[in-house]
Amino acid sequence: MSEQHSINIPAHHNIYTGKSNRELRIDFSIPQNGVNENTGLIIFVPGFGGNIDSKVYMKMRELFADKYNMVTIQCNYFGSSYMQSSVNYKFKNPQILRSVLTIDEMERINKDSSILLNILSEKNILVSVIADIDESIEEFNDMSYMQAVDIISAVESVKIILNGNGLTFKSNRIIGYGHSHGAYLLHLSNRLAPTLFSYLIDNSAWIEPAYLSDIRVLYKTMGNSTFVYEFDYFAKKIVRNKQDLNLETLYKDFNGNTQVLSFQGDEDNLVNHVEKKRIVETINNSDFILVKKEDVDHIKYKSNGHGLDADFLELFSYALELERPTKETLKKRFEIYSRF
Repeated sequence: MSEQHSINIPAHHNIYTGKSNRELRIDFSIPQNGVNENTGLIIFVPGFGGNIDSKVYMKMRELFADKYNMVTIQCNYFGSSYMQSSVNYKFKNPQILRSVLTIDEMERINKDSSILLNILSEKNILVSVIADIDESIEEFNDMSYMQAVDIISAVESVKIILNGNGLTFKSNRIIGYGHSHGAYLLHLSNRLAPTLFSYLIDNSAWIEPAYLSDIRVLYKTMGNSTFVYEFDYFAKKIVRNKQDLNLETLYKDFNGNTQVLSFQGDEDNLVNHVEKKRIVETINNSDFILVKKEDVDHIKYKSNGHGLDADFLELFSYALELERPTKETLKKRFEIYSRF
């Protein structure tokens, strides 16, 4: 079984405050048989709803290390705690309680407010609430630069640890594997550190962070009721020049050589797949796989919507079949450049 490690390091300073009091948690796994000249690195980057402690990611860190001879990495990037579901909320329309609760139920709730959810769950209603995510300038879901910097820092830190312990690894094979917003962050990281990654696997990355302009809506069933959570993120007010975060802008005049493989469903309600395909095809050394209804195999992907309802393990296994060896990639680049 692979060897698990978890560390906390001093993190990059907060670019919005200038303060340097942050820590970055990094979890990584070493193959059971150790590392060698063929051992690569891979970082997993979850999107909304996923995190460093999610069971699927813990499983991937453990299994992939041995199965694929890779050091597996994940970090608790800036503001990721605000990307989960919310425990605290307030009713969007406080008067809804008066319209759906009986006088007796109101009296019981006044005596013991903890029973409110139990009572509401028995009713067949739609309840709109505003999530209380309590962000501040010290830490918030910026959906952009701070999160990407943490991802880059996590990879570089593990490289330093391996080198510091005199361990040989394949430094030119560093893979990023991301889902939804996590995949987008890998694109942003690739733009900030264009020589770091050898291969990016993008499952449904959006063209630009949707919730920098829109409200995130999350549906949660409670008994017979459905709660509609609205997340209005702090980053909408703080992050400037949002147009610079569009993938087309990021990759304009980009000369990086990272192999990019992008999976996208044709019924994705968050991403225009036509635009995404056009942008990805402008990136050197890229491939675009459009998943249509007839492509859904119920193995690696179970839908053609956002995220593909993907089996992360199966999708990665398939993506590795399409990874081009470094020497083949370099040869391809040489052939491209020699035409000009």
